Amino acid sequence: MSQPLLQLDSIEIETVADHQQIVRGASLQVHAGEIVALVGESGSGKTLTALAAIGLLPAGLSLVRGAVRINGRECSQLSASQWRSIRGTEIAMVFQEPMTALDPVCSIGELFHEVLSLDGISRRGRRQQALELLEEVRVPEPGRCLRCVPHELSGGMRQRVVIALALARSPSILLADEPTTALDAVTTQAIMELLEQLCVSRSLGVLLVTHDLGLVMRRARSIVVLHSGHVCESGGAENVLGSPRHPYTKGLLACRLPLSTRQEPLGSLEEFMDSELGWEPQSTPEGLLSPWRPAGDAPNGVQPRLVKVDEDHFLAV
Repeated sequence: MSQPLLQLDSIEIETVADHQQIVRGASLQVHAGEIVALVGESGSGKTLTALAAIGLLPAGLSLVRGAVRINGRECSQLSASQWRSIRGTEIAMVFQEPMTALDPVCSIGELFHEVLSLDGISRRGRRQQALELLEEVRVPEPGRCLRCVPHELSGGMRQRVVIALALARSPSILLADEPTTALDAVTTQAIMELLEQLCVSRSLGVLLVTHDLGLVMRRARSIVVLHSGHVCESGGAENVLGSPRHPYTKGLLACRLPLSTRQEPLGSLEEFMDSELGWEPQSTPEGLLSPWRPAGDAPNGVQPRLVKVDEDHFLAV
């Protein structure tokens, strides 16, 4: 397989003030033309992992260990100015809420002019490229869209504009943080289809941050499940979702509303995390090993490690 566009190796994020660990040893890879889903409930560390990959951790947090490789280049120790030189050109991010990601007092055209001017494109060239980008993300009437300010567009159109702005300088990696938040089901489907199309047409590598396993079931090539800052399970999407091994993954799947058996009550995370049946030892090349338990339950604070339980399927033990 070719070199990954984005590779995170055992990254650890902690607070600067009291050195409290937030993300603990997370690893993942994103290759060209594929969607990798980073899933977990709110507070599991998904967004912080993505922000570490683009050098945008908020003040008070620090990446203290691990490697961030973008197109083979080690980036974890880059300065602020060095990060600015690769954001947009090599890696870009679509933030969770498009209304706050767009400047409310600027027209869409002004936002594109600001981004494209970084590459020294003429004013006429900027407008033409902006129109082409909006057409690529399927915005109807792109000329009219350029004259609008964000509040004049629907949520789905705003999200398409945000994606177009992220693609304006032709990055190879796109980080999408809950890109379908607050969108209706039809628009959600359209945005996901758009991301799939861009993976193919641009050979993009997409890291999709989400808590919605249903969103990625048929779209992600691989899945990384994050719980309390730890990767508890990872591997090919079909393997992880078709035969989950960790109780947390099973709990996330049980929380989905089943369309075929709507009479059955929904499951809950607590049912799977509290049941001793879910923690039965799993078969691995090293023998029978029990799944990793969250902090507080692990003996002597042992940190989890991933072991292979099947082809392209790994479990934290």
